Amino acid sequence: QRTSWLLGVGVSLFYLCFHSYFLNFDGVACDMAVEIGDFKHLVHGNHLAYGLVGWAFFSLWRLLGYQGQALLALQTLDGFINGAAVGVFYLALRRAEIRPRVALGACLGLAVSYAYWLWSLEVQGYQLGVLVMAFTLREALSPRPRAALLGLWQGAAVLTHIGHALFAPAAAFVLWRRGGLNRCRALARWAAAGSALV
Repeated sequence: QRTSWLLGVGVSLFYLCFHSYFLNFDGVACDMAVEIGDFKHLVHGNHLAYGLVGWAFFSLWRLLGYQGQALLALQTLDGFINGAAVGVFYLALRRAEIRPRVALGACLGLAVSYAYWLWSLEVQGYQLGVLVMAFTLREALSPRPRAALLGLWQGAAVLTHIGHALFAPAAAFVLWRRGGLNRCRALARWAAAGSALV
């Protein structure tokens, strides 16, 4: 647990040392929606949750006296989110019985890989999905995954980006493989929990 926290905080602080000037179109559009607080555009059809989370984070900055654009707040949020995802990914690897040094090396490799680092500095809806999917993976790799909790995590992931619905076959396979005599009941709980949340 402690290694995961240190990893998440360390990677987050590392990302805060950098600032992106790439500013992709989706990020600028999200920044504008957050700044004007336009609910219609905050809740994007492909990623429902990110705009609301970004708006809440930016509102907190404003309460603390920040007067600038939302762009810096959202880039900071994404750095925190992806740093936390690295820490949770470490927990998932350890749950899969990967040795601590190997898990640490894999997580550090992920943190500084080009694509992950680039999107950790950008304003984009994908980062929140990465964090939620890391929790989903952690539950899926449990010796006895809790079907309803796995469904809730995956449902939350779908709210971060619709593309995470593609994890459904993998989750169903995990539950079927580890479900024992109650396979059908586990699949029903998983599907009901995820669907209810979405």
